[in-house]
Amino acid sequence: MRAAVLALPLVLAVSPAGCSGSEPPAASSPAPATASARPTPPVLNGVRPGAEKKSSLDGNWTAGSGSRRVALFLYRGAAALNAPGFCTGTVDASGRIKLTCANGSRDRLIGHAELRSGKLVVSWTGGRRDVLHRRAG
Repeated sequence: MRAAVLALPLVLAVSPAGCSGSEPPAASSPAPATASARPTPPVLNGVRPGAEKKSSLDGNWTAGSGSRRVALFLYRGAAALNAPGFCTGTVDASGRIKLTCANGSRDRLIGHAELRSGKLVVSWTGGRRDVLHRRAG
C-alpha cells in the first residue's frame, strides 16, 4: 500500500497526451514573480524589525573602549548589540529592548532606553546601566 501511495505522484505526472505519440508536452516555465511583491517582516516582540516608523532612538550608540566597549545599533524596531558579544532583537516605540545573544550572555537581554541630554541611557534588567553617545555614520 505504501509503495502505491509513493508512486501516485509519478503516475499523475504522466498524462495521456504524453503517451499518445502526438505533440510533445509543452515545456513548463516558472510563473513570473511580481516585481512589487516584498516579503512582510515577521512580528517579533510586537515589533516588525526594520519596518517600524523612524524613532529618535535610531542610530549607532557607543560607550567605553577596549573590553569595556558597548556598541548598540537601533533602527526602526531592530536592535543589535555588537559589543560586548553579539546580540540581536527588537526595540519598541516605548524604548523597550529585547535581545538574544549568540554567546548565551544574559547581561543585556531586556532593557529600557531613553534619551537624556542627547545621550542614550539604557537600564538593563539586573541593574546594569549604559550611558551611550550617538556615533556618526
